[in-house]
Order: sequence, then C-alpha cells, then structure tokens
Amino acid sequence: MKNMDYYLPCRLVTGKDCVNEKGEVLSSLGRRCLLVSGRHGALASGALQDVCALLKRLGIAWELFDKVEPNPLISTARRAGALAAEMSAGFVVGIGGGSALDCAKMAAVFARNDLPGDSVYTVQKRWEHPPLPIVLVGTTAGTGSEINKYSVMTSDLTGRKKSVGADCDYARVVFGDPKYTLSLPYRYTVSTALDALTHASEGFFSKAANEMTDAAALAAVERIVPVLASLREDGPISWEQREDLYYGSLFGGMVIAHIGTCYCHAFGYYLTEEYGAPHGTACAFFLPDYLSRAKELLPQKAARYERACGGTIEALGEAVRRLNAYTPPPLSREELSQVATRRWTGPGAGANQFLRTPGRFGEAEIRDTFLRVFLKQS
Repeated sequence: MKNMDYYLPCRLVTGKDCVNEKGEVLSSLGRRCLLVSGRHGALASGALQDVCALLKRLGIAWELFDKVEPNPLISTARRAGALAAEMSAGFVVGIGGGSALDCAKMAAVFARNDLPGDSVYTVQKRWEHPPLPIVLVGTTAGTGSEINKYSVMTSDLTGRKKSVGADCDYARVVFGDPKYTLSLPYRYTVSTALDALTHASEGFFSKAANEMTDAAALAAVERIVPVLASLREDGPISWEQREDLYYGSLFGGMVIAHIGTCYCHAFGYYLTEEYGAPHGTACAFFLPDYLSRAKELLPQKAARYERACGGTIEALGEAVRRLNAYTPPPLSREELSQVATRRWTGPGAGANQFLRTPGRFGEAEIRDTFLRVFLKQS
C-alpha cells in the first residue's frame, strides 16, 4: 500500500474569479487558441464570457467551436481539431462539463494527428505527435475531467462509449471556479454530484488504490455526502454547498486520474448508450450495490469510508437511490442476461473496470450483479 506512483502534471488554480485573477499564465501558450464548448453551458455559466474577456486583455485571438453534444462523438472532436489546425491555434481551451472538456482534449490530439475511424482507441498513449497544450475550465461539479487525462468518446461506428487517455493529454492549466456551477438546475446538480461520489467510491475500494488516492477519495466523500444528504427537491443550494460539491469533484477527478473506474461506470455506459440516461445518473444507479459489496469484502476500508461520510453505507445507499430517482427500462431476466453476455462476458471481454473491482469479478459475477441491480430496482 505504501508503494505509490502518483503523476499529476497539470497546474490547478481554484477560487472565485480565478480566471480573471490568474489567467495571465495563458500568455505563454500562444497567440491564437480554439475555444471548445457545448451549445449552452459555457455561456449560461458565465465562464465563456470570462475566458473571452481574458483573451482579449492578453491580446490572444480565438475562434469558438460550440458544437459539442452530450457523450461527444469522435467525429465532433475531429472537426474541432481540424479547425484548430486550420487557424494555427497554439492551444485549446475547453469550457464546460465533462463532454466539452473531454472533446477539447481530443481536439488537441486531432489538431496534430491524423487518426481515422476508431483508431484513437488503439493508438492511444502512442500519438505520433504530442497534442496542442490544453487549458480546461469546468462548469459542473461531477466528472473531474479537468484534472485527469481521460476523454470518454462515443464511436461513430458502434455508438459505444470508451475512454482514451495518454499522459500528454493532461491540461497544462485548470481553472476551477465554483461560481460557474451556480447556474446548474437541481436535477443536473444532483446527477453530477453523484457522478463525483461514484468516482471517489469506486476508486477507494478499487484493487488499484493506494494511500494517496485513498486520501483524495475520502476528501471527496467528506465534502459531497453532507451536501447530498441536505438537498431537497428543487430547494436552494448555497454558495458553500456549491463549493463543497465542486472541490469534491476535483478530488474525485484526482482519484480516477490514477485509478480509473470500476463496474458502476462499465454498467452505466449501457444505460447512457441505449436509453439516454445522464452519465451521473446511470453510474450512480449501480453505486449502492457496489458499496454493499465492498463493505462485505473490505470491512476495514468500509469503516474508514463510513467515518468519512458520517453514516453507514446502507443509509448512504438509500440516500443515493432517493436522490437518483431513476427507473430502469423494463427488461426481463432473459434480456438482461443476453445484454451482459453480449457486452461484458466471454473471451476478450475483461474490461479494466472489472479487473479493478474488489474481489473476484469474473463472468458469473458480472452477469449476476448486472441482473441483481436491474431486477431489484425495476
């Protein structure tokens, strides 16, 4: 447990108005940049206006690519990368939630690399040319994408989501200002917070965990759980709560930067791809089961986790179900078994998420867990 290899090369700048107060660091990255965002979030949060004002003050020219969709397609990142190359951008700035930030990272890769089709999944970690420098400005308190190297991209060919990431894909600079989350509605706030909690929880009990990632995971839990416990449907969310959720999500991002995720995310991708469930909602659907299993297998670690969240895992599981309020599609046992067999079991299907899951998690466990969670909550 004490043998650690922890690499986090990005500069993290946080606090209210940090873009305006610490943004001069961008001057060293180039005289032109491409801004990558979704259609609404960056503008509604005020982050886009702050970044544009900063660039104008620094004399840096920019163009805006604001066509990032939820669960972004590889082709979207490729189009953004082509625009960055065409304008001779010196760097890429991603502004938004996880989809925009993930797309910005891959746009920086595509700006300097010709990667046809789905080759990004097979060539990753061996880009022929290093990506453009990346700057990220988060506007949601959930994905932790600001602080990790991963981009979850959707294949145009298969419709499946898969993560891509190399050490050179970390951002040079991350601006973390909780004020950009103030515009998020209640339901979106809950979904993203549950995503951050899932990152921390999966990582804490993962086979790949170490003392450094455990510390970050517990820091996330200590901030996120009390806020979630206090939320009421469409009730007000204070500035202090927004701060705790956002900084908790950054700690969660530090965890997955080194640990990755476990079966909550593997199974959650199915709900997003097939039924359009929001990412955080989909992953958190499996979180109570993951925590119960972890408590049975790792009781000492579970006791530390419970101290951090100020209650039992069982109580937290019930709170997650209440907050998530997600009803799965009505699938039969036979249909669920076919899904599990087709996607996650059999030769060559041993996804890293399952290998990192605590305890033995082979074909039988994959199928049984997927069926149990669905049938229990449907």
